Amino acid sequence: MTRKPRYVKPDAVKELERLADSAARKKYPTMPVKYMAPRKFRDDTSNSLTTCITTYLKLKGAFVSRLNNTGIYDRKTGRYRPGTNRKGLPDVMATYQGKSIFIEVKTGRDRLSQAQQQIQQEHEGSGGVYFIARNFTEFKQWLDSYEEKRNK
Repeated sequence: MTRKPRYVKPDAVKELERLADSAARKKYPTMPVKYMAPRKFRDDTSNSLTTCITTYLKLKGAFVSRLNNTGIYDRKTGRYRPGTNRKGLPDVMATYQGKSIFIEVKTGRDRLSQAQQQIQQEHEGSGGVYFIARNFTEFKQWLDSYEEKRNK
């Protein structure tokens, strides 16, 4: 049996931890540092990558909302029924520097579905920005370069 390789935290995730710790110290200036729990992040699962992305965007001053597109289990019928959101909506919706950004999180061998491709085309066609995040390092580099271009 082959084992999954040990997770090695990328520098971008370590930087996110430093930024989050610094923000917490600013938010609670009277709390002694030795009593503050360090902020810990990973980017090796879809859920943890989404947390990294939403936290980083919030620290940068963006409005961020994480969407839950799962169905609902109906106890009476014993079946799942679809949620009320439109199919294909991204995992994260944000507004940053006056621009609407949709972020779809894909890890491993995940690919965009037909509905997600349709949403991407519609969103970009209306002037929005769409990004497919596979890891936090790529997302951070993309957002930092996007910010740099917008500030020129």
